[in-house]
Amino acid sequence: MKIERLFIVVALTSGLLLGLLILTVPAALPTQALAICDRYVANGGNNSFPDNDCSDFHSPCKTIQYALQWAADGETICVADRSDIAGPATYYGTVVITKSVVLDGAWDAAYSGSGWNFNPVACAPEDVVIEGDGLARVISITHANPTIYCFTITGGNAGGAVDEPNHGGGIAAVSAAPVILNNIISNNYGCTTMACTGYGRGGGIYLVDAPATAVISGNQIINNVADDATWGQGGGIYLEDASPQILTNTIRSNRAGHSAGDGGGIAVFEGSPIIAGNHIQQNTAGQAVLANGGGIFIHSSTLVTIAYNLLEANVALRGAADPGFYSTGGGIHFHGPLAFIHDNEVYGNAANLLSERGLGGGMYLSSLSDAAVVRSNVIARDNRASYVADGNGGGLYLAESEATVADNSIFDNTAASDTPGYGGGIYVNGGAGLLLNNTIAHNTAVLGAVGGWGWGGGISARDSDVRIQGNVIAENVAISSPAGRGSGGGIYAFNGAPRFTANQVLRNTTGGGDSGYGGGLSLCGRVWVEGNTILDNRAPGLTVAEGGGVRIASSYVLTFVNNIVARNVVSMTGSGVMLSHCGPGKVAHNTVAANSGGDGAGIYVKGNYDVPILNHIIVSQTVGIFNATPAALNVLADYTLFEGNGSNASAGVISTHAVPGPAALLADYHLSSASNAMGQALPLAWLSRDIDGDPRSVGLPDVGADEFVKSLYLPLVLRQCP
Repeated sequence: MKIERLFIVVALTSGLLLGLLILTVPAALPTQALAICDRYVANGGNNSFPDNDCSDFHSPCKTIQYALQWAADGETICVADRSDIAGPATYYGTVVITKSVVLDGAWDAAYSGSGWNFNPVACAPEDVVIEGDGLARVISITHANPTIYCFTITGGNAGGAVDEPNHGGGIAAVSAAPVILNNIISNNYGCTTMACTGYGRGGGIYLVDAPATAVISGNQIINNVADDATWGQGGGIYLEDASPQILTNTIRSNRAGHSAGDGGGIAVFEGSPIIAGNHIQQNTAGQAVLANGGGIFIHSSTLVTIAYNLLEANVALRGAADPGFYSTGGGIHFHGPLAFIHDNEVYGNAANLLSERGLGGGMYLSSLSDAAVVRSNVIARDNRASYVADGNGGGLYLAESEATVADNSIFDNTAASDTPGYGGGIYVNGGAGLLLNNTIAHNTAVLGAVGGWGWGGGISARDSDVRIQGNVIAENVAISSPAGRGSGGGIYAFNGAPRFTANQVLRNTTGGGDSGYGGGLSLCGRVWVEGNTILDNRAPGLTVAEGGGVRIASSYVLTFVNNIVARNVVSMTGSGVMLSHCGPGKVAHNTVAANSGGDGAGIYVKGNYDVPILNHIIVSQTVGIFNATPAALNVLADYTLFEGNGSNASAGVISTHAVPGPAALLADYHLSSASNAMGQALPLAWLSRDIDGDPRSVGLPDVGADEFVKSLYLPLVLRQCP
């Protein structure tokens, strides 16, 4: 019976996990006393040995440790508040647990002339306090599976502990599987400036070699510090080679290190924990030099699940940085191959608050394999890589990763407050991976910075083969300063071989200052741009402005096909598309329409490679195709439908097999049934589908991005269900 009661507690918390991962709504934690008592503890009791074994509530013991002497595995020790005495019941000194017992604090005791009364009560952890008094760790657990329910655990300092010194100010568990439920764990220290013989780990809780049956759930883990002298890890919780379930806790205002630190709220070193349904807020990893993971820091070679958490206002580094380091991951820092990070809300975190050089305001993720998934998170409300200068990835930073990042909402984030800043929404450094079906909107690479540079308001990628597919990239800004210089309002990419397919790139801008390159996309390297809708982007600039919709430069292996580029604006050159020193490459089946400003060129080409432009629709431009360097290159426009342009082509552009109009485009720049673009293109064996994924005709395909699909109307009798 007694062992069964312990299993019931574990089952309650396991059921909670199922609620989080399957139903997304956590089950209720127990709010009453857990079980019938086997041993009784109350202030005013007695520890008379051997007369009192704590088994009779008429004669409770005075201390928890004394009751543990008598308890056997599976028993419940009930620890009471005193309703007949004002204030909480406080139990001083270290509690050492080596048995699989239940410590239950949801009890009330009162003493009268007729003796003691013990009664179960609703859980109020503030009423029963286990106090370390700043002199020792509060609870030590080894080689046991206890349950600790409904206490305030405070005043711990593990700096002078004999076992695991400097680790686990509130609770330290080694080779154990504790179930820690509905407690307040606050104001504990791994070590302090007065009592530190090494680095502090785990201000509130420290778990080493804990299996998946260990549970930390429903607790308030607040104002704990791992190391108040130098470098600390895990201000609230520290896990090493541990795989517990960390569920529905409030983890707030904890700090990992006095100077450097990892994991203000939680730090994980190896193991496969499940971290779900927690509120992780206002934690700090470090205050000087270097810090990683304001909310969560993870370094693990096995699968870690992070789901349904709120990570808000966490900061990796709050103080002055070492100029040689970057601080990373305001909300989450993750390093390892396997992660399932989904359905989290990540708001207002910062990698670097007061100094320079920060990576990943919301999340910093590195070395993820192609089996890792980052899905359905909201990363928003001013996550910031750096509140000063030199920030990369306001919302999300991906380093050397192959993961799928899908269905996330990433908006209103900032890479840096001063130049340089890269990737207001996302920064991709190396690797490959897939960014799929995300909404990336209202992000800013650099906020302010007169005369500075901002690259990639929505996304910035460097030396990467990433695939960016099916995303909505809208209303991002490369640099906000009216005197700034911006490149890639929506996307900036440098080197590597990235692929951009089937995205909607809408209403982005480089900024309003001196220079602007690529209102929608600014790309350099071996780029593949296919099937995108690029509308209403802007590249203003007083000195240089190139590519209202798209600017591609120094791309020696270029694919630019099946795109709609329309209604973009530039202040100087290339209102629709700018191709600078590109080729040889494949530029085919694009629809370029109604781009304006500057020279009004639909496609502007300059450089020293011959560029064939095949099967295009180019309408409503001041000039359809402009060759800026006719002495250096030839531009061949073959099978082009020109219509409504001031002039179709400049000097140095050779137009052959011109297709007569009308283009008869719909409002979304697809073909209407009245278009003469149908069946007029040169067949290209290497391009079998159109912007929507519809197959191109095997005979004579349509010019432009869209292949017209004729509706098939069947007789009514054939349309009936069988």
